[in-house]
Amino acid sequence: MEVTWILFTIGVALILAKIGDSIIERFELPGVLGELIMGMILGNLVYFGIVAPQYLPIVSGSGFTTSATEIADFLAKLGIIFLLFLGALDTDIDQLKKTGVTATVSTVLGVFTPLILAWYALMAMGYPSREAFAGGVLLTATSIGLTVRVMMDLGVLRSEVGAASLSASVMDDFLGIALVIFAVGSGSLLNLTVKIVAFFIITGVIGWYLVDYYIKFAERLHVEKGILGMAVGMMFIFASLAEGWFAAAIEGAFMMGLILSKLPEGKRLMEDARAIGYGLLVPFFFVHTGAMLDMKVFENANALVLAAVMSVIAVIGKILGRGFGAWITAWGRGREFLTTRENAWMSLQMGIGSIPRTEVALVDLMVAIQGKAIPPSDAPKFIAATLIFITVSVLITPPLLKWAFAKEIQEAKDAKAAEKVGKIQETKERIKELKGSR
Repeated sequence: MEVTWILFTIGVALILAKIGDSIIERFELPGVLGELIMGMILGNLVYFGIVAPQYLPIVSGSGFTTSATEIADFLAKLGIIFLLFLGALDTDIDQLKKTGVTATVSTVLGVFTPLILAWYALMAMGYPSREAFAGGVLLTATSIGLTVRVMMDLGVLRSEVGAASLSASVMDDFLGIALVIFAVGSGSLLNLTVKIVAFFIITGVIGWYLVDYYIKFAERLHVEKGILGMAVGMMFIFASLAEGWFAAAIEGAFMMGLILSKLPEGKRLMEDARAIGYGLLVPFFFVHTGAMLDMKVFENANALVLAAVMSVIAVIGKILGRGFGAWITAWGRGREFLTTRENAWMSLQMGIGSIPRTEVALVDLMVAIQGKAIPPSDAPKFIAATLIFITVSVLITPPLLKWAFAKEIQEAKDAKAAEKVGKIQETKERIKELKGSR
């Protein structure tokens, strides 16, 4: 019986995702916002008791988790894994190298600015230092999935800001993992560091030099979609390694996509990979993410105060931290670029791209609660506050990114229009030549 309803839920989620996409895009907003809103509607049908959870197994947590919701959770995880794989495949390696210093500096400041602001703000509200620090850790990691999706949809992921945002968000995750281990006091930071270094040696160095031979082997198999199957298979192996070592499967998928992006075959995989991602896994991930946002949390007055403080710090802290980090590097263009308006605007774009928080904040929250960094008496309040600031950050980011990249979007539209006009003119001239030759 559970199989029936999980299949039904997947079908409804995909149909509503595409309808939501279409509606939101008519208002010239990123379609992902429609998927999130549709997810919120589905999830709250369950939270408010309108639909029994066994008939719509898209939400999990206390009182809702079943084998069917675990399947939905896993399918959503495949969605974010595939999205990072697609984002890395679409990355310009040269831009990534060019913006490496900017990404690194902005990551460090983008993590520690909201952390320190929240730490002191929560202590001022009367929370103990350890609990306040744990609350600050919740604000450190960016939702890389949402940022990548919106930037891909807007066509700006291959820009300098897009490449820097992508690599900075990946580094965010590693810092977030280290910080939550430090906050809880469980696990070894040295052990984690060794695993991260080993992971990058295995995937980044060895994979970088052996991927050519691997793809040539896939070509020699002479089977339908052989390269796609072999590439996706290795992507899942990388993801399993990252998940097993530091609970971050998306980093493994990202590394495989990045390695493949240097090859012509990697770029040719994009169309098939996008069909799998955008036809099934990615929209389901965003509907599932929207379904996590329980609107009943807005009924908790104490949580609203905490959420208001954390939401303001979550937004301003990331914009200031990551934006200032990008600004002081001047994007590697020297001192003369430092005080230009372009540097300021690119840095603002970088900061806005770091606003959303979703899955990593929830993971950090659960770890902090289980490790008693957040005591049981305050756990409900922090859960509600976290869901609220996640909701706020997720809903404001797509329109803010569209506003921030308005110039680039318009330039891309103008370039496409000019290219289309050029092709039409070329066709007309060709027709004239053919007529003249008769």
